[in-house]
Amino acid sequence: METLELLFASLVRETAESIRDRHLPFAIKNDEAACFAWMDAHPVSGYVQEAYREIEETALQIRAIRAG
Repeated sequence: METLELLFASLVRETAESIRDRHLPFAIKNDEAACFAWMDAHPVSGYVQEAYREIEETALQIRAIRAG
C-alpha cells in the first residue's frame, strides 16, 4: 500500500504544479526572474486542494465511461 500512496502523492503534486503553471500570468512567461518570483509567492501547497478536485473529476469520468 505504501507504493500506491507514494504514487498518488506524486500525482497530486504534479497536478498541483500543472495547475499553478496554468495560472502563471502570460505577461511574465518569458521573464525567468519574474516567473521564479511569482512561483515563490504562489507555493504548490496552495493548489493541492484544486489538484484533488481535478483528480476526483477525472476518476468519476473514467468510472462513467467504464459503466457505459
